[in-house]
Amino acid sequence: MKYIYKPYSKIFPELFQKEKDRILAEMSIDYYIEHVGSTAVPGLGGKGIIDIAIAVNQHDMEAVSKQLQMLGYEYREAFSTPQRLYLMIFLPDPEEEKRRYHIHLTYPENSEWKEFIGFRDYLRSHPSEAARYAEIKKQAVLEANQDGELYRKMKAPMFKKIQSLISKDFD
Repeated sequence: MKYIYKPYSKIFPELFQKEKDRILAEMSIDYYIEHVGSTAVPGLGGKGIIDIAIAVNQHDMEAVSKQLQMLGYEYREAFSTPQRLYLMIFLPDPEEEKRRYHIHLTYPENSEWKEFIGFRDYLRSHPSEAARYAEIKKQAVLEANQDGELYRKMKAPMFKKIQSLISKDFD
């Protein structure tokens, strides 16, 4: 089952840090690396995927993608765009047999980078909104019945609301 809701685990920051350290040991390029997504917001549940956003110089994206693939990440062209490369890996996990990790590789000027960080920071600083978002996600899992398009559509109004609030900070 792809669309599930799991409670937040206190090990998420530790898992991110461990993978960040593994990635940094291989990176030879200037970068920013951030923990994003639901696992980056204390108390917010979700699918339990560790989402990692990495921003590098736009001209270095292909080289960094190759470095990440050498670490075992799989490049997923279908989920990538010219501004953001998407990679994934399954790693051993202390709570589950394996945990999924996503890398969103982009560049600092890309609006997606700013949205990843802004959305995370907004939910971290507004616990009541994070709790509301958690309820929307739980409901979406129940009602979408594994239909990814419907799942995303049900979360979209909350996502758009927060994006409109944080986009004012970028202007």
